[in-house]
Amino acid sequence: MNTLREWSPLVDLVNRIPSSVQRGLLFHDVSITCVDLVEEFIALGTNVGLVFWYDRKSGAIERLATDSGSQELTCVRIASTVEFMVAAGCRAGQVNIFQIPKTPPPDVCAELLLKAKPIERYTVRGLHRAAVCELVWSKNGMRLFSGDAGGAVVLTEIGYATKTCQSREIINERYEIVQMDLHRGKLLVSSSFRTVICSPEEEQDEDGHGGQRWRVAQVGKKDRKMLAPFGAVFATVHGRQQIVSTRSGFRLWLADDGGNVAQTLIFKELMRAPCAEIGLLNPSRNPIRIPTTFGKLYPFEGKRMVSVANGALFVLDLERMAVVGSLTRLRHILDVAVDRNEILILESARSVVRIGTLPDSSQSTIVLKNLELFVSAESQIVQADECCEEETPAEMVVRNGESPGSSLPGDERVELDGGGTGGDDARLIEGHMRKLELFDTLNELKYDESILFKSGRTRRRHRSKVNPIVEIGQIPKEIEPDGGEPSSGS
Repeated sequence: MNTLREWSPLVDLVNRIPSSVQRGLLFHDVSITCVDLVEEFIALGTNVGLVFWYDRKSGAIERLATDSGSQELTCVRIASTVEFMVAAGCRAGQVNIFQIPKTPPPDVCAELLLKAKPIERYTVRGLHRAAVCELVWSKNGMRLFSGDAGGAVVLTEIGYATKTCQSREIINERYEIVQMDLHRGKLLVSSSFRTVICSPEEEQDEDGHGGQRWRVAQVGKKDRKMLAPFGAVFATVHGRQQIVSTRSGFRLWLADDGGNVAQTLIFKELMRAPCAEIGLLNPSRNPIRIPTTFGKLYPFEGKRMVSVANGALFVLDLERMAVVGSLTRLRHILDVAVDRNEILILESARSVVRIGTLPDSSQSTIVLKNLELFVSAESQIVQADECCEEETPAEMVVRNGESPGSSLPGDERVELDGGGTGGDDARLIEGHMRKLELFDTLNELKYDESILFKSGRTRRRHRSKVNPIVEIGQIPKEIEPDGGEPSSGS
């Protein structure tokens, strides 16, 4: 198995986010407050009501403006379905939903490529009276559950055909919602007071009209002795789908869909034993003190579990009862997002750390994947002796008829007087061929033409643009070109 570590800093991502924005006559510093990721994109919520939508392949970044003005965003979640659905909750209680079209594959007909859809936005107002602290999508992206600091859980159903959304409160726990998860229509809600399972049930009123209410079942019969930010998720453990819920004292409950606890996993003694520290490129000099309990839970790589509490992160193996790794040298942990084999950590307002078992799949890390071509596992760094120029022996020649003064990449020469072996020659040739293939790959990478120097003055192209975000119920307006005259329709 590959080592879990930080492979490269996300400097390019953070640098693309402006340090300040102007609101009227005042400038406001931009701080990242929440993150989420999928394979193709990263979403970053900020304190100025903007979501930055980052394309991990091309490096392009786009601003998604919410309807909450300059309100701080507290939670952001992505659902990848037919289109990308991005939900952002703010401190004032509003929830903004962005419907972002996916780029069609290159083999589709030209007619579909020309019909580019704008980004559409839905807004949920008036149901949350406290800060939105948790969001969870259904797999098809048609239902969004949102929980706030006051304990209210709201269901929003989106009608893509009719361009409408309907929202209603389904339960109210009266305590802050810590974490939620969804599996086969059942909603798992963990508040600071307890963990419950919400199941939808059909009902009819006196007039015969159908409706839906939610039946609530508590996980475990024992109440918590204190209010704590304990998490709970659905996960596959020992080949079965179970509920994993945090308890005090480094304990985890395994329960069925009915809330009946089947097993208690105790990690207290395992947490005292030394475990592998996850490698960071810029670790803090002062390690964080190990907390006394687990917090939120995130399934990782199918069979493992990531837990975050009090600025520390732990990777657990529930089936083998082992602590696989720990991360105690971060400055802070403001938010965490987990997707398959990678973990995105918001360390501070301008610092994002990505750790994973593999390097990032973007083009910028292609060299990291091929470092073994240049550095062997057996190589060591030693102090070099003083070098002086010596005459090249007559028996030393260079391949391909090169002169003695020339060199191939790596300045390697082949001895042909019988002192070397045929196997060494073949390995050298194979190594050079692999390096050449890597260089060809790097040369074929796409680059931004704006970095090329062009003499003379550049002329602006007058093109009509479409408003990138369209509020549902409005018609997208065309922006006037630079010349000042409105663009004519085709």
